[in-house]
Amino acid sequence: MQYPYVSIYPEGIDDRTYFCDMDLKGQPVMDVYNHLIDARQYTDANNFLSQQSEVHHYSADLMNYLEAKVRNTQEYILNLNKFSPHHLSHTEPDIDVGEFWI
Repeated sequence: MQYPYVSIYPEGIDDRTYFCDMDLKGQPVMDVYNHLIDARQYTDANNFLSQQSEVHHYSADLMNYLEAKVRNTQEYILNLNKFSPHHLSHTEPDIDVGEFWI
């Protein structure tokens, strides 16, 4: 499963990935994966699983995708206009309901 490294948030909701146990149709894929792991070919094992559409796995690709989503969310939050309901003034300011004059 290839993960996109960009998130469409806040313009939309990202697709969800559901993780579940393997069914019998995925067993041959896992046999090849486990053989590569036993041979200490970790990069090849990750690349092999990344090319499979029926297998979702916890991998470097997923971690990079999650990191990109967190970074995009942080940038969105940091760029929001900050609102402070408090007004520090010696004269009465023109305030709206829910704001405070200190």
